[in-house]
Amino acid sequence: MTRKPSIIFLIILLISLFVANPVRAAKSYYAEYFDVQIDLQQGGSAIITETVKLHFEGDPFIFAFREISARETDGITFLDASMDGVPLSQGAQAGQVEVAAGDPLKVTWHFSPTSDAAHVFTVRYRADGVIRKGDGDTFIWRAVPEDHDYAIDRSTITLTYPPRATLLDQPTLDWNQGAKWEENRLILIASRLTEDEDLILTAHFSRDSLTATAPQWQVQKERADAAMVKALPIGFGAGMAALILGGIGLFTYARSNARDLNLSPIVPSANPPSNLSPAIVGKLMKQPQTFMGAIFDLAQRGVLEIREGKSIWGTKNYDLVRKNADVRLTAFEQGLMEVLFKSNESEVNMNQVSTRLAAQSVLFDEPLEEELVQRGWLDLERQRKRIRIMAAGWVILFLSLLVFILSIISAGASLSGNPNISPWLAAIAGISAGLFFVSILLLIYSATYSTLTPVGEEQAARWEGFAEYLKQVSKGKEPAVHKDYFERYLAYAAVFGIGSHWAKYFQELGGVPLPIWFHAMAAGDADLGAIVAIMSVSDSAGAGDGGAAGGASGGGSSGAG
Repeated sequence: MTRKPSIIFLIILLISLFVANPVRAAKSYYAEYFDVQIDLQQGGSAIITETVKLHFEGDPFIFAFREISARETDGITFLDASMDGVPLSQGAQAGQVEVAAGDPLKVTWHFSPTSDAAHVFTVRYRADGVIRKGDGDTFIWRAVPEDHDYAIDRSTITLTYPPRATLLDQPTLDWNQGAKWEENRLILIASRLTEDEDLILTAHFSRDSLTATAPQWQVQKERADAAMVKALPIGFGAGMAALILGGIGLFTYARSNARDLNLSPIVPSANPPSNLSPAIVGKLMKQPQTFMGAIFDLAQRGVLEIREGKSIWGTKNYDLVRKNADVRLTAFEQGLMEVLFKSNESEVNMNQVSTRLAAQSVLFDEPLEEELVQRGWLDLERQRKRIRIMAAGWVILFLSLLVFILSIISAGASLSGNPNISPWLAAIAGISAGLFFVSILLLIYSATYSTLTPVGEEQAARWEGFAEYLKQVSKGKEPAVHKDYFERYLAYAAVFGIGSHWAKYFQELGGVPLPIWFHAMAAGDADLGAIVAIMSVSDSAGAGDGGAAGGASGGGSSGAG
C-alpha cells in the first residue's frame, strides 16, 4: 500500500525538477542608478567617473563590464576602478578588474558568484579632445551608453567646469530632467531609462573659454569633409565621362557591325513555312525549349512514348519510354537519345530530362548547330564575335566592380589619413562605376547580337510569324481551328514555350483525342487533363534550361553576466 504513493511522489518530484529548473535558471538584473561625474579640464579634456549599482537576481553573476567608445575623442585613458568602494587591482581573477585598452576601452569587473544581491561598480577615465570648436566651445557627451540590456531607475549627471569657462546657456539632456545649479557645477537627473536608452549631454561655452585649439579628430573630420566635397564632383564627372565615352564607343562598334537585312514585317501565318524539324526551328530562333520539341516530334514518329503513372506518395508522374521503332534519326536526335537514356535503359522520368540534358547538352546542341551551318543559316564568325563581346562584358563588369569597391574603401581610409589622394581615388571609383554600366550595355548588346546569316534571319522571321499564330490560337483569338491541329503542331507549341496553353485551349474546345503515344491512366476523347499536365512539365523544364547614433562623443556598451 505504500509503494504506489512513493512512485507518485517520485514522478511529482521529477516533474517539479523539470519545471522548477528553468525558473531557477532565469537570471536578470537592473541598475538602481547610473551616475556620471564629468569634470571638464582646461585644455579640452575631461575626467569622467561612472558609478553604477546593479541588482542581480536568479542564477549567479560573475562579472560586469563597460565598453567606452573613443569615437569623436582624441583617446580614452583608464585611470582606476573599484567595486563597492574598494579599489581593485588589475587582473582576471575574482576581486580584480580587467582592462583592455583600445577603441573601445573595455573594463571588466570580476567577482565571486552573486545571486539576489547588489554591487556598486565605479570606473574613472580620462577623455581627451572632447571640446568641439566652432562659434563657441561645445561639449557633447553620451553619458549613458546606447547599448545596455538592463533598465536604469535613475541617472544623475553632474557636470563641473573650470572657473574661467562661461556657459552660454543651460546644458541639456535628450530627456526630461530636473536641473540643479551650483557654483561651476550643474546636476541633471533622468529616471526610468529602458534597455538601450542613452543620455546625451550638451553644453555650450563661450569661445576659447575651455581650449584654444580644436581636437585632432575634429580637424581630421573637417579635412575629410572638405576632401569629400572636392572629391565627389571629380568622381561624378569621371564616371559620366567613362559612361559617355564607353557608350559612344559601343554605339560606334554596333553601327560598324550592323547589317541592312530588309526583312518583311512579321505577320501571323496559319501554316508553317516548311516541314522543318521542330528542334531545328527552336535552335534557329534561340528557344530554350528546343529539346522538348524534339522529344514530342520523336514521340509522333513512334520512337518515344509517354506514360502517366502514380508515385508511392500518390502524386502523378510521367515516364519517357524508348520504343524499338525502325526510324532513321538525325545526328542531333541520336545525341538527344544518348543523353536521355543511359546504356540498357529504356525509361526515364520526365523530371530528370532537363537535368540530364544540362549535363551533356553538347551531344544535342553541336549537331543542331552543324545543321544550321550546313543550311547556311548560322554565321560562325559572328558567333565567335558574340562570344568575345559577351566575355569582354563580363570581364569589364567584374573588374570594374572590384576596382570600385577597393577605391571606395581606400578613399574612406584616405579621408582620415591622407585626404590629398581622395580626389584621385574618387576619379578611379567614378571611372570604374561608369565602366560598370558600360559593361551592362555590352552584355545587353551581346544578347541581341544575331549570329544568323541574312538567309537565316529571313528564315527566323518567317517562323516567327507561325509562332505568333500559334500563340494567338492558344489564347482563343483565332477562329475555326481544326481539332487535328492539336497534335500536328504540338511539338512546335512546345518549342515556342506555349505547350500548356496550347493543350488547355484544345481541352476547352473538346472532342480532341489524346495522341496514341501518350498513355494516360484515364484516357478519353474529351479528356486532355493529363496532356495539359505533361505540357506544363515541358514548359517549366524548358524555362529552367534557359537560364549607434552619431554626433556625440563617448558611448559604448555596458552589461553583466
